[in-house]
This record gives sequence, structure tokens and C-alpha cells, in this order.
Amino acid sequence: MWTSDSGNKSYVSEPTVQEDLLAPDLSKDEYLSYASTDVFHARVVKKVSQNETDQAGELEQQWQVKVTKAFKGNAEGTVIVNAIAYVDSEGNETAGEGGVALVPGRGYVFAGHYDAENERYEPFGGMTGARLSQDLDSPAKSAARGAASESGETVEEHWERVVTNERPGPPVDDATPGSDMVEAPGGGQ
Repeated sequence: MWTSDSGNKSYVSEPTVQEDLLAPDLSKDEYLSYASTDVFHARVVKKVSQNETDQAGELEQQWQVKVTKAFKGNAEGTVIVNAIAYVDSEGNETAGEGGVALVPGRGYVFAGHYDAENERYEPFGGMTGARLSQDLDSPAKSAARGAASESGETVEEHWERVVTNERPGPPVDDATPGSDMVEAPGGGQ
């Protein structure tokens, strides 16, 4: 159990890492969007709570973010995003492989699902479903979070196109019905 202080309200909650939030292939933003019920740009306000998971060196963090634009779904206003971070051998927090570390004041595009029971958004793969995207008019980054898009698109143009052209990714090797492969937005796993 952990205790959090958000304003004047203190509450106790059980940690809930949702490992079923996996998309088979996150190499293209169109695959990520297809597997998501929510895709939105937001600016990080602050970390509101954190706790250790049952995995050594893994942290579950809740961040308050201010939604700038919803590309898919109903995110609006100030919401909570659940994130996974890791502690390295020197005690430093890192995003882990394929993820991005959240920093107050920075903008990101989040893709995943809303967890109504815990009243927060869950990006795919802990933080693999997040893209550092400072402003909506900034150059868009590739799915690999490398260089700016060669097309010259802004973040807003890129994600509007991605949501319009979303499609399922290729099946995972040896995937079976009921596996981690997401078959349809909001559909069963």
C-alpha cells in the first residue's frame, strides 16, 4: 500500500500495473493508435505519487498532465497518467527500454487506454506508448523517437494523420487468440 497527497486529499490505493496493455508492434504510430482508445497531447504538471511494484527496480508513478488536444478519445482538462520508471544500479530513475521519462513542463503524446476504476490513463507498455512532443506545432518525431519527421509535419499534423490512417500491426510470432495481441480498439485481449 502507498499513500499519496494530491492537494488536500490523501488516499490509499493498491498499485495496479496493467500488463495487458501491450500492442504487438509499436514500430509505427498507426499501429499504436489502432490499439489505443485514447491518443492525446498533454503537458506534464507534476508527479503526484509513486510506489514500487513487485518487479525489482520498477516504479509505478502517477503524473498530473494538462491535455492540450485529444486526437482520439475523450481526454480533456487535467488528468492523471500512470507511468512506469526504473531505478538503475546507481539509484537514478530512467524510462527503461523504449520509453520516455516524464519531466514537468514538457509536452508528450500519450496513446493507450483510460482505466476508469483508478481514474487515470494507461499508456501502452508502461511508457512505450508516449512520445516526447514539446508543442503541437513542433516538428513531429518518428515512432522510434529519433530525428524529426522527414515530411516536415508538425506534431498536430502527424497525429491527426496517424489517427485517420490507423491500422493493426502485424501479428506477433506464435500469437494465439487471447494473447497480448490487441485485435481491435477497446476489444478483448
